[in-house]
Amino acid sequence: MFGACQAGITALTERLGQPDQAGLVYAAMGVTSEVAGLCMAAVPARVGLTTRRRAATAAACALSLTLLWTDALPALYATVTVLGVAYAPHLITVFGLAERVVPPARLAEAMALATSALVGGQTLAVAVTGRLAESYGPVAAFGAASLAAALACLIAPAARPESYTGRAVEESDGL
Repeated sequence: MFGACQAGITALTERLGQPDQAGLVYAAMGVTSEVAGLCMAAVPARVGLTTRRRAATAAACALSLTLLWTDALPALYATVTVLGVAYAPHLITVFGLAERVVPPARLAEAMALATSALVGGQTLAVAVTGRLAESYGPVAAFGAASLAAALACLIAPAARPESYTGRAVEESDGL
């Protein structure tokens, strides 16, 4: 979803004749994502990681749909600023789950793999959705972002991570 949003933002700002705004739009999303990430520390411990992941995924899915109707720069800024609220909580939660499902001796390796997969996935998404945006316009890239978010949202309830000890994460993480 991240890479597809980036491709859509770049394509839309180009279409609007203001390609120099793409980085600022993406930064606006990053700022709200960062603030939301910092606010994760205030989420009560009783709200488990699986619940947090499902909520963040559902928020990303719902908020990404607004991109499909965004066709002006002010609307793009507003839309991605709100959408940014879902990004950091999702990433923080996924990394928190990863921490709990691998043995401590493999944690560094697991985090390196997760980070590499994130960067690789974003790279692939930008490449593929950038081509879509070139051929069909920004809405194609935004549609791919929404589709990715919808797929993640559909998978989230079914995924029941277990820790390396064999217990469900919600039971073993103390949250």
